[in-house]
Amino acid sequence: MTLPPRNPSPAYTRFKQSMIIDYGKWRDGEPYDIAALKDVTSEERDLLVDELCENSSLDWRDVEALRALATPKAIKRVGKAAETQVDGGGIEAFMDDVEKHGWTDDIEARFIDKLEKAAAMTGALDRLYEIAEVHPTPAVRKQIMRNARIASDPTVRYSMGAFLLYLTGHVDSRYVFDTDHRPHLLDLNSDNYKSYKAAVAWLEDKVANPTKK
Repeated sequence: MTLPPRNPSPAYTRFKQSMIIDYGKWRDGEPYDIAALKDVTSEERDLLVDELCENSSLDWRDVEALRALATPKAIKRVGKAAETQVDGGGIEAFMDDVEKHGWTDDIEARFIDKLEKAAAMTGALDRLYEIAEVHPTPAVRKQIMRNARIASDPTVRYSMGAFLLYLTGHVDSRYVFDTDHRPHLLDLNSDNYKSYKAAVAWLEDKVANPTKK
């Protein structure tokens, strides 16, 4: 356990207070007070890095803080999250790898693996879509379609189908609730095989006939 400094600076105290995440902060996606980090002392910076690195899994807020702290240990810990996590923190960290290395074959393979393992309520989906929108390669689109067809999480099936509609220009938002598209997306999880197959065929036809490239 990391012990606090004996005489913490106001900036350190501000940042520590921002790390207390209640339901309201969680619901609203409120980040830590990253601005406070520029005024912490060197000792406090190292203490915060040690504390954050002790977490077995990094939240996306932790990743943002470690980026800002930017010590070698902090950067290494973000890299580990990018390699091992598939939740929101892991995808947030993975964005650094994409920026650093560019869209290589290895990066694409790692991204597709993270897409395949995507789950709802982990904070990952929006970050995955942010990357996929910039890099909508055939392999990426294929995996998103696969998720829309067979993902075990029904929310992921619906969400991936909706994102494909957005990616191909059929809707203006990643979040699809209109009466023209929603029934088909819901049927991606239908227990009726005929309804399910019809929904898949409908989505495949939409993707094959984009309104934007």
